[in-house]
Amino acid sequence: MKRPTLLLAAIAAAIAYSGSATAAGNPFGVTVVRFAHGTTSAEMHSAVTSAGAVVVADLSAIDALVVVPRSDGFIARVGQQPAVTYAFQDALLASERSDSLSGGTKAPDVDGSAGTSFPDPWHELPSFLGVTNPEGILQLDDNRMNVPAAWTRTRGDRDVVVAVLDTGADPQHRELKDVLDPALGGNFIPCDDLKALFGLGYIARAGLRDCRDGDFEGHGTWVASRIAGAANGFASNGVAPGVRVASYKVLGAGFGGLTSWIVSGLVSACSSTRVDVVNMSIEGYLNPADEFDAGDYLLVTDAVSYCREHGVAVFAAAGNAHVRVDRVNVRVGGRRLEGVGRVATGSDGIASVTPGAPLAAFDLRGLLEVPAGIPGVTMVSSTANAIGSAPASVPLRWRDHVGARDQLAYYSNYGSRIDLAAPGGARRYEIPAYDGGEGDILYGGWGSFGALASQGLVCTDPFTSSLFNSACFKLAGQGFGWLQGTSMSTPNAAGVAALALSARPELRGRPDALLSRLQRTARRSLVNYMGPNDPANTAPSLAGTPCAAGFCHIDQTRPIAFSDAYGAGLVDAGAAVDG
Repeated sequence: MKRPTLLLAAIAAAIAYSGSATAAGNPFGVTVVRFAHGTTSAEMHSAVTSAGAVVVADLSAIDALVVVPRSDGFIARVGQQPAVTYAFQDALLASERSDSLSGGTKAPDVDGSAGTSFPDPWHELPSFLGVTNPEGILQLDDNRMNVPAAWTRTRGDRDVVVAVLDTGADPQHRELKDVLDPALGGNFIPCDDLKALFGLGYIARAGLRDCRDGDFEGHGTWVASRIAGAANGFASNGVAPGVRVASYKVLGAGFGGLTSWIVSGLVSACSSTRVDVVNMSIEGYLNPADEFDAGDYLLVTDAVSYCREHGVAVFAAAGNAHVRVDRVNVRVGGRRLEGVGRVATGSDGIASVTPGAPLAAFDLRGLLEVPAGIPGVTMVSSTANAIGSAPASVPLRWRDHVGARDQLAYYSNYGSRIDLAAPGGARRYEIPAYDGGEGDILYGGWGSFGALASQGLVCTDPFTSSLFNSACFKLAGQGFGWLQGTSMSTPNAAGVAALALSARPELRGRPDALLSRLQRTARRSLVNYMGPNDPANTAPSLAGTPCAAGFCHIDQTRPIAFSDAYGAGLVDAGAAVDG
């Protein structure tokens, strides 16, 4: 059986990542071997080497090793070892899908100097290139989460550490160089092993060209800056500028990553006695009926359980397919699990279909979401700034509820598995770019503002960096821009969690108590008007591309219920630290 498409919620200017999890999609043949609990690390290594494989990652803390077989038939051979319970080839997540506009100019670079104000000057700036937004400031996220009220008590305790599992982070960026903890984190892409086994030329031809430390995509830098960007009088600070961030590079620029790279970073972060919160802006879907997918799902499940046993709270992106994710109890790989996030089996399990594309690639019905849908992970949905007023030349514009604030973003997943909501930005008209056209922008405070690695693909690619998309620009030589996605809402929620832990240290090491506090103090005064994807609307895109399959456009007549859109509500930092 073919394994389904996976998506990764590392969204840069609405650029999602997708890839096939087939064996052919894993160009290095990386394989995960699971062992009976109690097997020693030495026994694990002996079992796989005798079966003809090279170890590239040690996950013995959760009874697994990650290996590269040196010849065919390895899985059958290693399966004969008495301590081995299972072996399967790993899944690759690679970049593909997007909701971006082609063309457009690049944003101009800007001179800037440091000051002494707090918040930092760009945090409160009212506009960019003449574009403003209903909040009246560029860093709208913090006002919507009541963060300024929390700052009167704490800006974050330096002992609190948030681990960011992503594309890496730029350690030289002015927003991060005094924020990143150099003693934690690292690069979990096993490039040295892969080079030794296959040669540099082969891995480059396979698409893996990002083996260096640092961030050459830009996404991880953005996420880290939103959580804890420095309050240094320059540009804009993060939610909790007093805390520390540890960068765990698990994704390669323009390539993505293997599940085992992500799990390696997760286990490493939670093995530290200093990490309090993990942020994973990553999205994937696995088929529980596929034995290899079930193995992948259980591997991530065991890593999350390991984190929780070590008192670490795990936050993850709800996903950007705009499908319903239900909270269910199911058996996966022979194991009964509770609180699993499963995509609905009805029409609301069909992801937003790109006009002109076949429906089959967007059919996620019945798949299990990872990592946000793993039991024990806090799943964060995304809200928009507001529904902006679109011109009459946009046929599928919102006509009712224009100006409504804090709506579920048009791309965000929803459903009973959602735990919390946070701002993640959205295009100005709260409809996809193919429906909104050139005015459906992110910059000026419609998307979410943060630091970007100026050498990363988000800023160097003419398409992703254009004004239509991230509007990446340099401020005094440092990269910044606007993104959207549950990739953005998750670090906002993680930043609020870090403030809560700083103000209330009795919550540290107690992930359930932390989530309970965030849910109990969340804002519930919101009214959602955003609906699901519309199966009956087959109108073409603004450019005239057909939508024969339906599901391309938002149903503006059927609002998604409050709890499905927001979970317990929108995170409220002021209430979380004081209430």
